[in-house]
Amino acid sequence: MRSEAERWTGALLHGWVEVITLFAMLAVALVLIGWCWNAGQRPSERRGALSLLLLVAAYALVLVLRFFHEGILPSIIIAVGVTVAGLFSRGDHHQGLWVPVMLLATLLGLGLNLSFLVLTVLIMLVLLLGAGRSR
Repeated sequence: MRSEAERWTGALLHGWVEVITLFAMLAVALVLIGWCWNAGQRPSERRGALSLLLLVAAYALVLVLRFFHEGILPSIIIAVGVTVAGLFSRGDHHQGLWVPVMLLATLLGLGLNLSFLVLTVLIMLVLLLGAGRSR
């Protein structure tokens, strides 16, 4: 039989494992998408594969959507997240990635992991097929 402290410790660590797993999934997806974004550019024009501001904004959207589950509030949060992404995309070097990444964060925040994976693969394919064109 487990003690009361062991039960609370297990419950506390389970939440942290989920949060760290979500962060890792989002970071890996952003690195892959960033690599595909840089594929058609010359080495002097390439930027880093991962934008820290993009990662933090997307992860914040994931955490906020994990907290709110029902009602109209998640759709308001998604609309605000996409609008903020559109505003941030004007000044960042990953201009075209903000809105798709916010849509990825939305799927991850709502718990639709398979849809997150499918959309990540589709974004990578689109970026790789259009790699030779200027963005």
